[in-house]
Formats: sequence, structure tokens, C-alpha cells
Amino acid sequence: MIPSVQTDPSASRKRIIRWIAGLLFGSLIVLTLFSNTLYSLTLPKVTVERPSAGSLNPEFKGSATLAYVSELDLSNPEGGKVQQVLVKEGEEVKKGQPLILYRNDDTVDQLDSERDTLTKLQLPIESLQRAYIEAANAADPAAQSAARTALESAKTDMAAQERRIQRLESRLAEQRELKAPFDGVIESVHAVEGMPSGSGEADVRIADMEKGLQFELQVPVYMASVLNIGNPLEVVAEDKIVRSVQGTLMEIGEFDSEAAHPDQADAETVRLHVGLHDKTLRAGDRVELKLELQGNEDALIISSEAVHKDRDGAYVFVIDDRKGPLGNARYARKVSVTISAVYDSSTAVVDSLSEDESVIRESSEPLSDGTQVRY
Repeated sequence: MIPSVQTDPSASRKRIIRWIAGLLFGSLIVLTLFSNTLYSLTLPKVTVERPSAGSLNPEFKGSATLAYVSELDLSNPEGGKVQQVLVKEGEEVKKGQPLILYRNDDTVDQLDSERDTLTKLQLPIESLQRAYIEAANAADPAAQSAARTALESAKTDMAAQERRIQRLESRLAEQRELKAPFDGVIESVHAVEGMPSGSGEADVRIADMEKGLQFELQVPVYMASVLNIGNPLEVVAEDKIVRSVQGTLMEIGEFDSEAAHPDQADAETVRLHVGLHDKTLRAGDRVELKLELQGNEDALIISSEAVHKDRDGAYVFVIDDRKGPLGNARYARKVSVTISAVYDSSTAVVDSLSEDESVIRESSEPLSDGTQVRY
């Protein structure tokens, strides 16, 4: 007869408890992994790239319209009517050359009146001279003194009138002609024969050829950073034939982040003021300026879309891997960079980055320093 085996109730309960605990622990692990998976799906998704060593050699091309450095509007300051226009638009003139003839009827009438007055003052001179001679012959001192005073007074009045006439004649001569104040070219002519001077616009606009031509262009800051006032610049003239002329950098203006070149949309720009001397060119002609920059050999090249800007300057986000109980987690870390060049879709940066770092190029959501992300 086989004896019966007695089961220990306490051992059975322990096995059940261990089984239940194992089940709960396994479920907890599964739920944790599942919840982490769900959580990771809510994180911003990013794409990354590695910086590459090298340099950018950016080029800039821009075209502009020429204008004269110095232009002057001229009209007759004394007014008067235009009698004859002696020049036409585009004509070169010399200093002192008559441009327009005028007629000022008011001044002519005044001059005629003053001449008539002089004639009247001359009429009694002969009789005053006879009176003085007669008084001298008569040995009458009182009469002689009175005759001398009357004669000298008449001559003084005549001299004053003659000076008045000379001033009017000089004024009329100045009013009669408008002369070129310097060697130049006639930009425009608005004077019309028979019309008053300065009717609506200046009679003539003249440009000083000696001071030459000029143009302005907005250029990326990094392209202008190597330039200095007085630098010679090669300018391509686009008139009848394409040819190169030498310009001179006259001024570097203020930064303008809203006037960036289309290929440099994220770059601040600066205004260049360039002058040139070429007598075959005229205001309104088109010219092209080309600049080339030798890049920094120690730079790292990244996509321009990876670069951001705020009030403190340019920065990028890189990936930071941090170990956790369930594996590595990835976080965005903000890194300030210095831009040395921007060209097409690439940006050259110096300082702060290394080739083995993962730079965030794109993100599904806006990032900030310390944001957890996923690939």
C-alpha cells in the first residue's frame, strides 16, 4: 500500500504569490515599454547631419543703375523769360559756356528809365558851366561860389546815376545768360522759349563730369567685411558692349537685414557706395559688380537651414545622448556659432562645433535648449 503525500498549504501559497508577482512585474515592464514607445511618438522628430571640414568660396553678383555723383539744378535767379535755349539733353559743356539766353523786360524798362534820368541830369550842365565862367569873369566871389556848388552838385548826381546804370547793365548781363558752372553734361532741359524761367522745374540740370558716376548695392555683410574705403573694384559695364571698368569703394553703409540678396536670405546685408570715372558711360546705364571671397580653411560646413538666429547671434542645435534606465535618450542642445560665410544652401561656421557632432537640420516642431527629440 502506497502512503499518501501531504501538500504543504503554505508552500503552495508562496508559489502562487511568486507567480502573481512575476506576472505583475512582467506586465509593469511591458506597460512601461509600451508607454515609453507612445511617449516617444509625441516627441519632435528631427533629421541630423554631420559637419564637414572645408571652406566656402562665395561669390556675389549684383547690378545697379548709374547716377552722377554731383548734379545741379539751374534757373535764372532774377526770373525773366526764356529767349533762346542753346543746349540739349546729353550735350557736354565747358565751364562758362552759355546754356540759355533770357530777356527781362522789367530790368530793360528800368534801365531805359535810368538812362532817361541821366539825360535829364546832363541837360543843365552846360548852362551851369557858363554861369560859373561868368561869375569868375565878373570877379563876384559869392556868385562864383554858388555857381561852383551848383555845378559840382550836378556832376555828383550824374556820377551817381551813371553808377546806377552800370549796376543795372551788369545785372541785366547776368540775367541775360545762364552759364555752366563747371565742365559737365546736360542731364535735362526744361526751359521753354517764351516761358518764364523756372516754370515748374529747373531750366537745366547739369552733372559734374569731373566727379564721375556712382551706384549703390546691398551686399552680404560677410562679403563686405574684407573691403575698405578706397579699394578698387572691378565693374562690368552693360552698355553697347560688355566691358570692365574700374570702380572705387567710396562708402560702406549701415547693416540691413531686410534687404538681403535672394541667395542669401538669412544673411544681413550692407550698402556699398561705388564711384567710377568713364566718359563713355552716362547716368541710367546698367553695371554689374562681382565679388569673390576666399573662405576660412578651418571652417565646418553645415546646411543653412540648420542655422538659427536670435538677439544673441547665430546658433544650432546638436544631439546630446543621455543614458537612462531604459536606454539612451536624445536631447537638443543649443550651441552658439560664428558664421564665416553663406553660399547657396550651405553655411560655414567656426568655433563651438566638431565633425563628430550630430547637428539637427530639420525638426517637426520648434525646439529649445534641452528638448527631448527622436530620429
